[in-house]
Amino acid sequence: MKVPFLKRENLRDAVIRLIEEALLMGELSPGSRIVEAELARQAGISRGPVREAIQQLVGEGVLVQYPSRGTFVVQWTPQAVGEAYTLRAVLERLAIQEAAKRAKPEDIAQLQAIVDEMAVHARDGDNRALVRLDVRFHEQLYALSGHSLLQEVLARLRRRLYALMGMDEGYMLHKDEMARDHQRIVDALRAGDPALAGEVISAHILAVGAEVVEQVRRRTEESDETGH
Repeated sequence: MKVPFLKRENLRDAVIRLIEEALLMGELSPGSRIVEAELARQAGISRGPVREAIQQLVGEGVLVQYPSRGTFVVQWTPQAVGEAYTLRAVLERLAIQEAAKRAKPEDIAQLQAIVDEMAVHARDGDNRALVRLDVRFHEQLYALSGHSLLQEVLARLRRRLYALMGMDEGYMLHKDEMARDHQRIVDALRAGDPALAGEVISAHILAVGAEVVEQVRRRTEESDETGH
């Protein structure tokens, strides 16, 4: 995990963003250990903000602490993954239905620009760019809902899923479908049909979730076979 030297700002939030980025990029995966002192040293800051960031992420279920062992990225069971994605599908259905009522042409144009960029990076095989664009698309969609509590709940849920997104083979296996899937979401918004928009995004998230469940199940079985 490469950590840039941090300048003083809200250092706790900066550390959280560093950990988020490492999760999304697959530099930290489920079960990875977070060493507070090492993270603080690499970032060039005191351990206080790092400790605060870690405690927040522990509280959100992103990290877990074990006495005498340390802090680790939470590991997922197939059931937990399935539950997380079915919940996300319900929440994002509500988010896009609200967004469909409020979105202006310029808002839809911004989402379209992200989808267009997805198509370019899919052709280039740039997995990291696809992950970042996926996050940006959905976060922008949440903001368009105008529902502040929903945005907060979704942000926390997706942060818990970042480690799974970082290891999701689907970004490469189905990279050509990424732009098409998100294009359907934009088209539904452009049509101004909240019900259709809800169906499209729910189907998209459930399909991704089913694939990630299988990936986690396969990794769990392989780990059980090797004894690790």
